[in-house]
Amino acid sequence: MIDEIKVYRAYIEAKADPTKTVTGVAKSFNITRSGLYEIVNRIENGNVNKVRTCTENSRLDCLWTYKYKLRFDAIPKDRKESSILALRSLIKDMSIDRFNNSKISSRIGKDRATIIYHLNN
Repeated sequence: MIDEIKVYRAYIEAKADPTKTVTGVAKSFNITRSGLYEIVNRIENGNVNKVRTCTENSRLDCLWTYKYKLRFDAIPKDRKESSILALRSLIKDMSIDRFNNSKISSRIGKDRATIIYHLNN
């Protein structure tokens, strides 16, 4: 495992020192130049994929907590038609807010097949 902090420090030093090259830094760490630039990009911009995932998960957590949880808790846990329609409506609204099937499933405690069934009916 390569220490990305050391690579980035060496990259910064190479950029400031006209006698050093980026290629030399890459060779000293036994990585390609494109690998070096990937590390630099990840450190300078953060891990964009993880930030996006984290932000999306936070958004879904907030939506669940403040928009859907109370509504879900209020739905009777029986098999009456009115309860099923209320649950179906909740699932469809969550889907519109970009909850995927597995996220809906984990929040309401139903299996994915049930979620898919309610979304298709």
